[in-house]
Amino acid sequence: MQLSIDAKNAALQGIADKLNVGTNSVLSIYVGATLAAEIALTNPVQQSIANAVMTFRVPPKVLAIASGVLTSAKVLAADGTLIAELDVATEVTLDKSQVYQGGYVTLTALTMGI
Repeated sequence: MQLSIDAKNAALQGIADKLNVGTNSVLSIYVGATLAAEIALTNPVQQSIANAVMTFRVPPKVLAIASGVLTSAKVLAADGTLIAELDVATEVTLDKSQVYQGGYVTLTALTMGI
């Protein structure tokens, strides 16, 4: 199956709609299996949806609760439902790849494509 750009954009809008229900959805970032930081995604989460890519609004920085090289991330709806699992190296843009407990974690860009 191949989807048109319009169909992909509609699917991404459906994901955005799910993330925009409730207070704030969350981007949880991990060092291996250890939670390193939780970033509340601003509602509405999307800055734009175009050409089968959703660009998220950049939320404020947060403090790390663990130290290490960041490896993966999960996007969770406000109710805790898992929406997507992401590879930090290729799908999440942070100001640094390693964090230290008590230091800032700054998300500089986040996109999701189909």
